[in-house]
Amino acid sequence: MIFPEEDSRERADAYRVLADLFSRPPRQDLLIKVRADLELDSQESEYEISSDFNDLFLIPQGRVLPLESVFVGSDPVGTRYALMQFYTQAGLTIDEEFRFIPDHLSLEFLFMSYLIGTGNTPLQEDFLDEHILRWVPAFCEEAAQYAQTGFYREIADLTSAFVLKEYQGFE
Repeated sequence: MIFPEEDSRERADAYRVLADLFSRPPRQDLLIKVRADLELDSQESEYEISSDFNDLFLIPQGRVLPLESVFVGSDPVGTRYALMQFYTQAGLTIDEEFRFIPDHLSLEFLFMSYLIGTGNTPLQEDFLDEHILRWVPAFCEEAAQYAQTGFYREIADLTSAFVLKEYQGFE
């Protein structure tokens, strides 16, 4: 199934917001917006959420690292090479000076947002199947288990539900 065109912008935006939430602790303005838009019950302070982010996701000492290769226990070089092939297939080139981890959850979500924006439905489906679904639902379950704040428990649950719904949209 191809998603209706009017959903594309919302889907791409959802991936970008989630990418931001897993890349760094949210500032107060984003926190207010996310709580309102997603109707979250969380009432923790920005400081509490920032501390929880650091305990959970900060590389290298976080309890639940948002890295595909680390989380699934696969060969980091092989996983990152496979991801780079997807990025290249989509027409993206990475500046040699740009330092990033290709299998970070945030980058994978930004890539999905990009694919949605370009309308590359076959590559979206393949990437979702071969990478995101392979680890994100289990990652979210573990993140929710270790989260000290309701905020990250809710975000983990919503993220898992979102990617599973995405996959069902392709069936």
